[in-house]
Amino acid sequence: MLDNKMSIKQICSKEMERYSKIPISFEVKSILHVSHINKGLGGIQLIEQNCTPYVKNYDEIEEVHPLNWSKLFNLDEWGIFVIEYNDLYIGGATVTPPMSKDKKVAVLWDLRIHPDFRGHGLGKDLLKVVYNWVKANNYSRLIVETQNINVSACKFYSKMGFTLGTIDINGYYNSEVAHETKLLWYLDL
Repeated sequence: MLDNKMSIKQICSKEMERYSKIPISFEVKSILHVSHINKGLGGIQLIEQNCTPYVKNYDEIEEVHPLNWSKLFNLDEWGIFVIEYNDLYIGGATVTPPMSKDKKVAVLWDLRIHPDFRGHGLGKDLLKVVYNWVKANNYSRLIVETQNINVSACKFYSKMGFTLGTIDINGYYNSEVAHETKLLWYLDL
């Protein structure tokens, strides 16, 4: 939870250099293994399995690094929020207008909390601001993409009321992430 030395504010795309310095890396200790029941006809089950620990850093993938977003998208209509503490950005969330044909669905593009501040409710605080932005812009649904290797994020989104709606085992073609399963979470607001 925010303390009196922390504040959440909206920033413009010109401040992405500072935003990008908020670490997004995390340690992978387990994955959600996709198990097909009767080749999928009986359903799909996600089973948490321990794995050899490693560090995952989304910012190492050039095309998804925050400093490259403006090369791919017009960020003027995006909601970019940060938690500031002692003049440092320690958390960030970015939400976009609809990126699909469904013009009522906003996308939670990025959510990051500095490792020293994780586990204290700051992600929840940022999501509240995101929810307000989504509602103020007359969108009725929020979608977020994560992967089966980010078990803590999956548990967080579930706890925050999101429902897992898409499991795509063939969702990634980049060789760095082709082994990961794309998971899309949905929240009606």
